[in-house]
Amino acid sequence: MTDVSNAPGRDALVALNRAATAARLLSGVVHDVNNALQVISGTVELLQTRADLPPTMAPSLERLGRQTARAATVLADVQQFTRASLLDRGRVNLREVAEHSLTLRAFSIKRANLTSRLQASETQQFYVQGNRAQLQQALLNLIMNAEQAMAGRGGEILLELETDETSASIHVTDKGGGLTIEPERAFDAFVSSRDPWESAGLGLWAARAITAEHGGTVTLQTSPEGPRATMALPKAA
Repeated sequence: MTDVSNAPGRDALVALNRAATAARLLSGVVHDVNNALQVISGTVELLQTRADLPPTMAPSLERLGRQTARAATVLADVQQFTRASLLDRGRVNLREVAEHSLTLRAFSIKRANLTSRLQASETQQFYVQGNRAQLQQALLNLIMNAEQAMAGRGGEILLELETDETSASIHVTDKGGGLTIEPERAFDAFVSSRDPWESAGLGLWAARAITAEHGGTVTLQTSPEGPRATMALPKAA
């Protein structure tokens, strides 16, 4: 048995185990919160139909209904990601993956005082072959890496979709951050500029491993706008 009591990656492994435990707890929490939201939504609808409802209450109930629906949508987006099959393979629309990934991270990006934007041609298609859940995991890792790079600085996360005759690519640029680790070393497992309890240092490693399994590549380089990670995949036939 390997002794990791003094290994450099020990804290990262413990943090990773904590994240896995939190993910299991989240499953039950989502179910309970969904039930509560259904009760709130039903109560709002009943109150809105009352003939004796004071006029001043109507706007408040409308806001409550909108926020309840928004919260339910966020939970549904999370469940879609966590319950997706990791085995099914088929045609994957990278535009949809990018849009859904930004939706999942919208609250965290806003809370970090950052903005995000997706730039993609409306006349081009970005289909690749593979497992949607795995590709989304890879892209989410790239987005969260950009978030961490800009923590406390502010800036914009820009997602750009490009395609040519053989491949489709997603560029993730953190406009406001800067590389603090040598580009190639950043893809090593357990390498991170963050505290182990904030990041296990597996995001870029996993993104590259998943993309490689799909016949693609992930690279990291500097650009005039800021550090840019590029996930390139073979186009679907």
